[in-house]
Order: sequence, then C-alpha cells, then structure tokens
Amino acid sequence: MSVEFKFDASDFARVAKIYAAMPRELQQVAFRRAAARARGAVERDYARFASKVLKISQRLVRQRMGSRLVGADVILSVRSTNISLSEIGASQRGYGVYVRGRGRYEGAFIARKNSKAAAGLVLQRQTAARLPTQMMFGPSPANAIQRTPRDYEDLLAQIAAGEFAQTVLQQAAFLLGRSG
Repeated sequence: MSVEFKFDASDFARVAKIYAAMPRELQQVAFRRAAARARGAVERDYARFASKVLKISQRLVRQRMGSRLVGADVILSVRSTNISLSEIGASQRGYGVYVRGRGRYEGAFIARKNSKAAAGLVLQRQTAARLPTQMMFGPSPANAIQRTPRDYEDLLAQIAAGEFAQTVLQQAAFLLGRSG
C-alpha cells in the first residue's frame, strides 16, 4: 500500500485571491478557524500514523502529544516517555508475560497489586537472585519520530497545508454568505 499526496497549486492561488477580497475582521476569523482545523488534522493524522507504525492504540499516542499554534505554524510536541507494557495490555502466563502485538517476554512477571511502588508493572529479574529487577517498556512515539524525522515532517506538512487551504475556502464561503 502506498500513500500519494497531490496538491493543485491553482487552489492556493484561488484561496489567496478570495482571502484578499474579504474584509479584515472576516480574514482573522477565517484564519483562526483554518489554523485550528489544521492543528486538529495534524494531531489526528500523527496519532493514526504513529499508532500504525508502533502497533499500539491511538489513545496511547494522543496521551503523549500536544500541539499549539505559534504564528502561522502548528507545533506538534511528543513527550519522549516510553509506554509501559502494562498500558498496552500485558498478561501473566506460565513462561512470563505476553503482550498482544509485541510478543513474549520470557521470565518477566507482573508485580502484585499489593506492592506499592511497582503494582501492575512488568518487571524482569536481572540475575538469578530475587533482586535487582528491571522494568520492561514498550515503544516510545517520540523515538519513532527521531528515527525517521523526514517522513513525519513531510507527511504532516502536506496534511496541514491541504487542510488549511480547504478550511479557508469553506470559511470564506460561510462568512461571506452570512455577512450578506
């Protein structure tokens, strides 16, 4: 399966011409709405793309990201925290721990609920002795971006530009029709 993006440059010229013809206060309203819509599209599509690559649910990716508008730019920030295996859905088995979509972790165990500091976490002993233990983690959405930053940047920039142009056109038609 391949993903292909095509943008017609005449659309951007048409958007600029319509936008320039609007009154100043309507331009500001249309711009704010289009920027917010582009921000939402970037968040949504990043969560979809990263969850598909990392093989985890979008909910886990969305919890670790945020975006904001700075001028005309949409800034997407992703926290670099690893997702614990217990959040993904780890289950204790006879051989260790099994995590759907991730496989088996031989010799690992899920800490009991009555242990205050490590309740529910997936741990693995580092030696044959009882202690020390090491906490097991799943993927990190931020590390996925660091491995292939160009793919993410290009994809999200194209999505934001297309969504912005489309929303400005919609808002221009809506606001001009409403104002008379």
